[in-house]
Amino acid sequence: MATTDKPLLQRQTVTAMVAEYIAARIIGGDYPGGHQIRQEAIAAELGVSRIPVREALLQLEADGLVVIRTHRGAVVSELSADDAIDLFDARLLLEPFLVEKAIAHVSDQDIAAIEKSLRAYEAAIARGDDPKDLSRLNWAFHTALLEPSMRPRSMAVVQTLYNSADRYLRLQIEPAKAQAKALQEHRELFEAYRRRDIAETARLLRKHIADAAGEIVSQLRRNETAG
Repeated sequence: MATTDKPLLQRQTVTAMVAEYIAARIIGGDYPGGHQIRQEAIAAELGVSRIPVREALLQLEADGLVVIRTHRGAVVSELSADDAIDLFDARLLLEPFLVEKAIAHVSDQDIAAIEKSLRAYEAAIARGDDPKDLSRLNWAFHTALLEPSMRPRSMAVVQTLYNSADRYLRLQIEPAKAQAKALQEHRELFEAYRRRDIAETARLLRKHIADAAGEIVSQLRRNETAG
């Protein structure tokens, strides 16, 4: 049994690595919407076979980052206002629910971990870190808030939403004003969370998500009108 399990685990590891690589290129803007992803080129670039590349693309399709089309293969999905609304509405339904469950179960140790995550985000903004690192730390903070909910299936859905939301948040995460606003909102969220104020934390989280969605959708609508 062990001899058959090892290659499967190795392939899963390679697939995850390939998916992470392609996702980073999409989120970073190297592969814009409509870009055709050629399996042969990715396989050659990473030194892997086409099998993990194909499996990685199927994962990314589930995340909403690519669309697999007949005769064209995998194409990077386009950013659109309608998709952003769908995505952020899902976050608005799920995250406040999870944060309420999390506060009901949170420990002092959990709160210390959340504060550590917040301080790391603060320090990265103060240093002027790369948007990619700021985005990673942003999601780390959000994840830390929700993890004490002890809802692993729901958290898996949230992580998929985060993967898709990352491209949209890059539209407003780079300007200093947006960063300062997000940081202030994170601080307010943490203070309400630390007090274990369920209603206030859920309210602040809804506002945090809704404000970001409003800015992004407005920008996309402007882009669509201009185009």
